[in-house]
Amino acid sequence: MRTAQRRSARGRPPGPQAAAPAGRRRPARHRPWPAWCAALALAVALGLPTAVPRAQARPADGTATALPSLPAPDAHGLDLTQWREVPGFDGRLGEATFLTDAVFAPAGAGKPSIDPVRKPVKVRIHLPAHYDPAKRYPVLYLLHGGAADVKQWSEPGDGDIAHTLEGTAFDGIVVMPEGGKAGWYSDWPGHTDGNFAPQWETFHIRQLLPWIDANFATRAERSGRAVAGASMGGLGALKYAAAHRDLFSSVGVFSGGTDIRPAAAQRTVNDSLWFYGAAFSWTGLLDGTYRVTGSTAHRMETVFGPASGWAAFNPVQVAATEASYKAYDGRLALYAGTGESDIHEWNEALHAPLTARGVTHRYCTGPGGHEMRLWQQDLRNFLDYIHGSGTRSCPNGWAPPTS
Repeated sequence: MRTAQRRSARGRPPGPQAAAPAGRRRPARHRPWPAWCAALALAVALGLPTAVPRAQARPADGTATALPSLPAPDAHGLDLTQWREVPGFDGRLGEATFLTDAVFAPAGAGKPSIDPVRKPVKVRIHLPAHYDPAKRYPVLYLLHGGAADVKQWSEPGDGDIAHTLEGTAFDGIVVMPEGGKAGWYSDWPGHTDGNFAPQWETFHIRQLLPWIDANFATRAERSGRAVAGASMGGLGALKYAAAHRDLFSSVGVFSGGTDIRPAAAQRTVNDSLWFYGAAFSWTGLLDGTYRVTGSTAHRMETVFGPASGWAAFNPVQVAATEASYKAYDGRLALYAGTGESDIHEWNEALHAPLTARGVTHRYCTGPGGHEMRLWQQDLRNFLDYIHGSGTRSCPNGWAPPTS
């Protein structure tokens, strides 16, 4: 990937990248973690709040909406350990912490190097104003990018979901799950050097999605669900849309990876598995057993399986099939800046077969790079597009391609 393309909002690598800094070599052995990493991790650890028992948010006081009670906190393979209000969001942003067998699963010939294998994983849930359990709300599953975490879309100064949604046609629930710094929204068929593997798709689709429907006032059918994401999360949205046409009705992709076959995309995956491996948030970030060593081909197969099976989920290949993304006709939107180099090229490569197959979709492009400030406007535009507000122009001063 070109060095210029690696610049991103708040210093994060772009997608589908979750890579180490440009120019870093891919060693065959573990490298010691820099001293500053350990010091930073220790500082963060000392500042973390002590876990508290599962509890409800403070009562509504007339100016804030209290978090709702959860009728099925332990369900669908998820054990809830904490349900708390995230301060500063007027009672509308909750954070759930789960234990699940999907994060992580033992894999490989040896015993997993971590004990216990199950690690706490978080999901943030943003509720509409004046949330009413007697109503039914649409749900957006919003996926974070590479090198990021569960907080990316919600924190002020980053995705700032509360303000990003203001003035849009969307009045629903936003689910922002952890997906791993280099999880690639996949059930890993391979494993880390420590003999365990994340099963992110299982966690998101088979466990979290029905858990959300069991605990919140959702429109629990395909027409009530959308999936979207930025960077690595854009690839995840397209992967989930291809595999689960019965669950989602709309797809939004912001600077997303659309093809895992090009050499530049594979270098990104390769680097991410050396630098992050199966780590998420601060879990495993300084532990070499979470990493995957070996060749690029080995690392690609660890996350995605043999190349012979990629056509089932790799977006550009899916788009070229007869089925294509026709289930999302008129409800699929792509956004990519021309300053994003490879990513723009890959989105062009997805736009072409979608057009050839007659899949109506929005494709917006123009000057700009891999930046959260653009993704926020992309998200607003996508939500207005799929909820029929009448907004038909592209965001960011962009426009559809002329050819």
